[in-house]
Parts: sequence; structure tokens; C-alpha cells
Amino acid sequence: MRDHHLAPAEIIELACPDAARIHRAALVLVERGGDPIDHAAELVTMLPGAVVVALHRYRSTGSTNNAMLVRGLLPALPTLPPTPATTTPPPGPAVIDAAALTLLAVTSVLGEAFTFANLYEGRVVQHIVPVRGREAAQTSEGSANLDWHVEDAFHDARCDYFGLLCLRGDLGASTILAPARNLALDDRVTVVLRQPRFVVVPDLAHGLPTLSDIVPMPVLSGDPSDPEICYDAIYQRPADPTDRAAADALAALALAIDMAALGHELRPGELLLADNRRVVHGRTRFQPCYDGADRWLLRVMTCASVRAHRRRRALRTIS
Repeated sequence: MRDHHLAPAEIIELACPDAARIHRAALVLVERGGDPIDHAAELVTMLPGAVVVALHRYRSTGSTNNAMLVRGLLPALPTLPPTPATTTPPPGPAVIDAAALTLLAVTSVLGEAFTFANLYEGRVVQHIVPVRGREAAQTSEGSANLDWHVEDAFHDARCDYFGLLCLRGDLGASTILAPARNLALDDRVTVVLRQPRFVVVPDLAHGLPTLSDIVPMPVLSGDPSDPEICYDAIYQRPADPTDRAAADALAALALAIDMAALGHELRPGELLLADNRRVVHGRTRFQPCYDGADRWLLRVMTCASVRAHRRRRALRTIS
């Protein structure tokens, strides 16, 4: 992996007073109770104008690496509880609900929050924590290297953007990204990757059986200068097991992704946003201690198309 970084224009930082003001407002909304999505819409009005402008620009035109980092979104949280031992902890306390509400507010500028019914109990805001005994899992529970993928590559309704909000970091855990526009691929490989010669089976996080009627799809599509990518290093393969050219193209793609990779170690209060249609991501290995002080992120996925969201009856949890 080369030493690539996010571009300066892809990083925006909140002033400490702004983060504290937003968090206080989020706590008030949590105390009020009601629909978190409605509260998130109200909380958007508390965001600094520069943040909203940057989010809108990112949604509309993308960025150099089709990613964005928001620093200082949360203030210091002295009452942060121990990192849970499961990705499906009980609700609360208020400090966590307020952080989740802040995440929902920021990501709402990019689209409508949603999730899948069979993914982590259908929670719209998901917890990403290491789970004892699941170290090797290629899911949010693992701590081994998380291989390159886009979220839910097997599903047409996969998210357009996702956000990772860090509550507690780990300096050994680097979130890695590889924008499709930065991939150095031979023209012959690109031609193959743009043909519907590949299938992706559901990943283990969904708890679904392998499907026998999966429709073949291309890996790359769209504008060659800013292509979309649908890739999963673990669950993707040629539709035809004898298709040597497709297998070779996937191998060449894997090497190109490694060469285009950039990494970032998330710190508390930072929010990393990525375009799930144009960027593949993963995570480096880290060593959890299971002592309540391990890495803890919150994740939200969004659908950028209001029309698509309405066609799904505006459901927040889909099948």
C-alpha cells in the first residue's frame, strides 16, 4: 500500500465550541424522545454553515478521493461508557444516543438513512466493535485484516454513502480506502471488468444462504473518469468458473486496489464519509484487549436518491 492521504479539501474541522453546542442540542433532543430521524433533521440546523456547504459540495460533485473527513464533530466525552462486547448492545446511555443523533444529522445531508432487516437486528445506527471469538470474521465484529469491499455488494439497494463516527479509537486500526478513479488498470482488464461476468454472494453479516440465482454484474461501470465499482475480495467471483479472463481481471484489480490505497486511523470525534458506489474500503488488523477500552465506531448508511427511497415506501429497514 502506498502512502496516500486524503486531500486537504476533503478534510473539515469543527471548532470546539461548535461541537459542544451540537452535542448539548442532541442531548436535549434525546431527552425529548420521539423519532430520531425527525430529531436529526432538526439537529442539521445546528451544524456550522461551512460544514453544510462542504457536505453539499461532496454530495453534488464528489471529491479527489470520493471521501470526506469531519474532524472534531464530537466534544470530549468524559462519560463515555465502556466499549460494548457486542455489536447489538442495549439502547443508551444518553451520551451514545446523542452521538448517534449527530451522525444521523450529518449523513442526512447526503441522503436517507436505512439498513437491511437481517443486518445487526435492523438497526439504522450500527455499532462497530471487536467481539471476542470473532477476531477473524469479515464483518464489523472482527479485528483481523478486513478485506477490500463495498458495503453489501450483492444487493442492488446497497448504500450510496456510509459514515463511520469514532467514539473510541485504536492507533493500530487504519480504515483504508481505494477510489475507483485512481485505479491503474490495463485497458484489456478494464474491458473485462465492465462486462457482466461476475457474481457476489451475500456476506456472513447478513446471515443469508448462498443464492443460486444471482444475476451476473460488471465490477466497473459509469463514466471512465469517475467510475463506479462493485467489488468484494471475499464474496465475488467469475459467474462462469471456467472464465479465466474474468479471474485474471479480478486478480489484476486486487493489485491495483492495493496500489491506490490510502489509510486513516480514526480518532475520537472524527467522522469518515465515503461514496460506497465509487470507493472500496477495508481495515488493517488491530489487537483488541476486551477491557472496555477497545475501538468503538458508529455507522450509518444512506440512500442518496429520494425517488428510490420513496419507491421503497420510505422504509428505514429493507429486505
